[in-house]
Amino acid sequence: MPTLNLGIVAHVDAGKTTLTERLLFETGVISQIGRVDHGDTTTDADDLERRRGITIRSAVVTFTIPAADGRDLKVNLIDTPGHFDFVAEVERALAVLDGAVLVVSAVEGVQAQTRALIRILERLGIPYLIFANKIDRAGATYDSTVHALRSALHGDPIALTEPIGPGSGGAEVRTRCGPEFLSELVELLSEHDERLLRQYIEGARPPSQGEALASLADQTRSGRTHPVLFGSALRGVGVTDLLGALAAFLPAGDGDAGRALHASVFKIDRDRAGHKIAYVRLHKGTLSARDRVAVNRRAPTGTIEQHDARPISVRTFDHGAVAIDTPAGPGDIAVIRGIKDIAIGDQLGHWDPALGGRLFAPPGLESVVRACDPAQRTALFQALQELSEQDPLIDARLDGVDQEVTVSVYGEVQKEVIAARLEADYGIRTDFLPTRTVHVERVAATGEDYEQTATGNASVGLRVEPGPAESGVRYVMSIERGYLLPSFHTAIEETLTSAVRNGLYGWRVTDCVVTLIHGRYHAATPSAGEYRRLSALAFARALAHAGTTVCAPVSRFELELPSDALTSVLATLVSA
Repeated sequence: MPTLNLGIVAHVDAGKTTLTERLLFETGVISQIGRVDHGDTTTDADDLERRRGITIRSAVVTFTIPAADGRDLKVNLIDTPGHFDFVAEVERALAVLDGAVLVVSAVEGVQAQTRALIRILERLGIPYLIFANKIDRAGATYDSTVHALRSALHGDPIALTEPIGPGSGGAEVRTRCGPEFLSELVELLSEHDERLLRQYIEGARPPSQGEALASLADQTRSGRTHPVLFGSALRGVGVTDLLGALAAFLPAGDGDAGRALHASVFKIDRDRAGHKIAYVRLHKGTLSARDRVAVNRRAPTGTIEQHDARPISVRTFDHGAVAIDTPAGPGDIAVIRGIKDIAIGDQLGHWDPALGGRLFAPPGLESVVRACDPAQRTALFQALQELSEQDPLIDARLDGVDQEVTVSVYGEVQKEVIAARLEADYGIRTDFLPTRTVHVERVAATGEDYEQTATGNASVGLRVEPGPAESGVRYVMSIERGYLLPSFHTAIEETLTSAVRNGLYGWRVTDCVVTLIHGRYHAATPSAGEYRRLSALAFARALAHAGTTVCAPVSRFELELPSDALTSVLATLVSA
């Protein structure tokens, strides 16, 4: 059965979760439609999500629709958060999608987060449709929405349906057709389909609407165009048209079960007993319980580490939100248990460097977290480390001389959610200190240092130099690996991973290359602990020789405002 992994993405409050509920209802997955304001939606199953009325974590649910070739099409729908504070969850889901539905409000139009999502979808080359929601709300428009989309997209939007009576409670939609629509469609598609253009201008028989729509499907799958469908998710208007468009315009395939396994981990959870659960997308091959698989991970120093593991359970989504015990094949979303140290970003089978790159900026804020009961300090850190499994960008750590528990966040809402989870799930009440802006240190020049033990039986030499912007920290060896025992190499790499957390001014060191230029041991075999000490000292002194520059985050903003407010806004910006 062909499979489509579909993401629903949107600016907060555009109606993304409501649309998800309606799709599940129309396809028979649920018999009663939940509502965000009632706290009973299918994909927002977490108590905290239902209380707050927002999606915090991505969720997977499966339904089946007729495919364009008459077969059934399996759709793994991944519902993602809309609030920017949880954009990391969106990023991880985007990495496993075949296509997406971008939900915009026909009232508010293209909003800030909408633009960010458009840029990411286009950068990744993910084909997507657009659902212009809320046509029954006061202020909903057709022309303004289409115009805003044309301004925001690189690819061309084309409306396949249009609202009747937008802005009224009885608004409906109708499918666009006829000579005027066909002319608009051919004009849009002709830039990338010369055959269609020649047939339209010169041919004895002009192209039919069906032929033009077939060309539209090809160009949508390649990301050149984006069909737009209007509707109201709350009332179910236009949702049937959207379901038909999923099968007609987005790519789905059977995959190749005979090829070697390749899968990526995009979500980590824990069951009620506290056991770790991993959500993986299979790109190639098959995966069954007890299969021996290679688990690949990029270390903070940039090297790829690999170890073997055996999942004790493999479950796939077949209908609704429940996974069943069955082997996973290409295109499937699988839930696996039994790999204790599996983490988000791991790849099973082999490593593909094209997957897992940063799409959104990392958190630019951080806050110190303190347990209201000082006796729970250790429990607090352990709890935050578990939450970091689910969202690695939280990056729970001990910072500074006092070893304060610190987390990275995108905003105040995320802080509130972390605090609520700590109290609800772990029984730990906390205080968050005021949020501060995260800075980083970039290496200014090249520095080297050589260290050895007093007896001379162990020695380490490191060089630190600037790396390309956004490259992180890369570890390189310029000596033969056989000069040191494997345990000594491990000690050096692990030490560097922690050493880059605190630079000359106390901030994380990034965008640099650390090279092991010397490493020896002599007659009396030293301990790995000695190599940890030498590596930390050599790095600190090499960094001091190189020097660092403290850098603050830079953000770019777009303002949309009434023309009569332009003068006062410009004056405020200049004075700031």
